[in-house]
Amino acid sequence: MVIYYENNKQAGVQVTYDLDGERLYDYFDNMYQFRAWVAHEYDCETVEVTDSNYRDLVAQGVI
Repeated sequence: MVIYYENNKQAGVQVTYDLDGERLYDYFDNMYQFRAWVAHEYDCETVEVTDSNYRDLVAQGVI
């Protein structure tokens, strides 16, 4: 599983991931909470969504 996240210092961390064929979304107040959640719940790869990779990720259908 790969978790895709967008970090915005004002809006927090928005998260998108697929689990058991279902697209899920989550939100965290800061990167510390996000990293703790990933390490505790899933321990998987994370990919930051940026302006440079956004279109590619949308084209792949992962966000």
